[in-house]
Amino acid sequence: MTDETTRPVAQERGELTLLLDGADMGLRPSYEAIQAIETSLGRGLVDLARDGIAGKLSMSETAQIATECIRAWGRDVEDKGAAGANAVRIAKLILDSDGGIYAAQKTVSAMLSLAVTGGYNSSGELKPSMTTEMTGSAPVDG
Repeated sequence: MTDETTRPVAQERGELTLLLDGADMGLRPSYEAIQAIETSLGRGLVDLARDGIAGKLSMSETAQIATECIRAWGRDVEDKGAAGANAVRIAKLILDSDGGIYAAQKTVSAMLSLAVTGGYNSSGELKPSMTTEMTGSAPVDG
């Protein structure tokens, strides 16, 4: 971001973000991020998406999912801080953020829903057919 009127690159692309410690952190569910999420949590993506929609993700699950997607985003945009994010720090930032775990879980759940329904490519970028218009919790076709 170059000034207060410039939108972060993640928002320009229509990507979902978490506002943590005053910074927009992009969520990039790349193949590598999804693989790391499934390995670290011992659960499949569809299961996690289902629990996310139902509001059943724990704090640690939400933070781990967010962390892996923030790392992938950080590597892509060459943000060393984001690329080196850790789940404990992300969890604390989520708790300290406006909306706390509830808001973070809504955003993570929307991202998971898109990931399991083909809304992202293997690099974790939104497919061109996806719109940037948002409802209260999930993207809508436009």
